Amino acid sequence: MKIVIVGGGTAGWLAALMISKIRPEHSVTCIESSKIGIIGAGEGSTGSLTNIVQNEMFDFGCDEQDFIKECDATIKLGIKHIGWNKDPKKFYYGPIDGTPTSNDRCDIVFQHALGFRDQDYLHLATELGYKIHHNKNSFVQVKGNHAYHFDAHKVGQYFRKICNTVTHIDSEVEQVQLNSESGYVDGVKLSNGDTVEGDMFIDASGFNQVLMKAVGGKWKSYRDNLPVNGALPFLLPYEDDEKIEPVTNAWAQNNGWCWQIPTKNRRGCGYVFCDSFITPDQAHAELEQTLGHKVEPIRHIKFDSGRQETLWIKNVLSIGLCAAFAEPLEATSIHTTIMQLKHFVYACLGQTQQETCNDGTVDDYNLKNGHLYDTMKDFLVAHYTCGRNDTEFWKYIDSGATNTDFVRSMHEICKHRVPNSTLFPRQEGSAGWPLWSYVLAGTGALTSEVAEKEVKFNNDEVVGDSAYTYHIQDFDNMSKDLPDNSDYIRNM
Repeated sequence: MKIVIVGGGTAGWLAALMISKIRPEHSVTCIESSKIGIIGAGEGSTGSLTNIVQNEMFDFGCDEQDFIKECDATIKLGIKHIGWNKDPKKFYYGPIDGTPTSNDRCDIVFQHALGFRDQDYLHLATELGYKIHHNKNSFVQVKGNHAYHFDAHKVGQYFRKICNTVTHIDSEVEQVQLNSESGYVDGVKLSNGDTVEGDMFIDASGFNQVLMKAVGGKWKSYRDNLPVNGALPFLLPYEDDEKIEPVTNAWAQNNGWCWQIPTKNRRGCGYVFCDSFITPDQAHAELEQTLGHKVEPIRHIKFDSGRQETLWIKNVLSIGLCAAFAEPLEATSIHTTIMQLKHFVYACLGQTQQETCNDGTVDDYNLKNGHLYDTMKDFLVAHYTCGRNDTEFWKYIDSGATNTDFVRSMHEICKHRVPNSTLFPRQEGSAGWPLWSYVLAGTGALTSEVAEKEVKFNNDEVVGDSAYTYHIQDFDNMSKDLPDNSDYIRNM
């Protein structure tokens, strides 16, 4: 079967990589124009990309050290959320894919720290697994829960390099050719005059949605729940000998939030805001006032958080920004793209068009992956429901206007007990209960009193104290001789 990918970038070349390596019996062509740039606003990932780079899911031919060097990448151990609370000076950490101390029932170290320790419990519980405080990386010796920061422009180029069996065409799509009877895409006419035919088409054309618009795709907006709709990305150089932190910083602002992502040679930054409360010019001014110096935004990006109502139509599958975009707060775009592709390659891709694009397969795919995005939306909404009401933007959020039924139910549960795995659907790719626990505690919905009560009720005080002490010693011993994160990255 001939599979044609329209659009490159990270999403397009990830699709080319996974299909060509896992299912080499199919021919893969990627149409990517060098004239079309990529947005490049999101420069972070989750652990799902790490599984690709470390060849844990499949032998893709990647090399982690090469990836780090070629993509100006650094190690990401979590996200530091600053000001996402009634007290704007407070912060909490959101780790990568939960913590190493989690099990099926609970994260006993997290609960014990939350309920019984005087230190900043979230900071403490995170440090146990990731040594953020000491700026050390256990990944040097042990494969584990880490992700990456990177130059987004270089990631697609890296995956393109190792897609050695994929045909690359540097051109733009001028016309989508539809079959008059079936409504399937038969081929695409290119700006160079060629026509590329195929059996299966993958739309990785970003917000342009070149193929999805042709087959009747419609956008399902999340704006009622995720009102931020604009971003001003910019770059900042490092100061002399400045440390490279292994965390993304996300600062809540008057009308949204700012990100700061440390790559090897500079910091990728940006302000995400809602234009119902502030104009781009006002956001720029607020940004400079916050930072105390001038900044030059690369561009003003407008977006509408949401997803395709139907992610797969006829013989066209949408991925990446074409499929969905639920704002960049948790760096979920690459993560959900990988989850989609895993489902497609392993569970849906047959030998022929008919085996692949039948109603049963397509309907099942759309149901599960639509759920993936909708539950991720809930997770993002939970970050905002933090009790802040010091500006018109935060008053609007605090009014409950943006809340969802699932977030409301989680807040109600947190009044009585700590969330656990039974409350969450086991849908691969959805944010699970360990990640939710950190956000709910960090935003104030889950209190130390409730955690302490539950630990005592379950008679876990002794177990929790022992686990807490063990993990402190274990990770201290493991990391004491490891290199400083900055030195490791810069000397690689």
